[in-house]
Amino acid sequence: MRRRKGAVQIRFEILEYLYFNPEPQPRTHIWRRATTLSYDDFLKHLNYLKERGLVEEDEEGNCYISRRGREIYDRLREVLPSIL
Repeated sequence: MRRRKGAVQIRFEILEYLYFNPEPQPRTHIWRRATTLSYDDFLKHLNYLKERGLVEEDEEGNCYISRRGREIYDRLREVLPSIL
């Protein structure tokens, strides 16, 4: 049986994708490569990350990880293995 991913894991995967692909990218590009969610569900998680300043969007509508997002991702990479 396949387990559902939690919100934290989904958001971490979006940040991880943007961390290793730092150039601004269209939302649909991120959605297809970083998640298996419906587009509406993906947008909810992306908006959450944007509201907290972890992801930014340029004037063309392309998204990229912010400096703060990089710092948070780095900290999560350090902490998550000790928790899991």
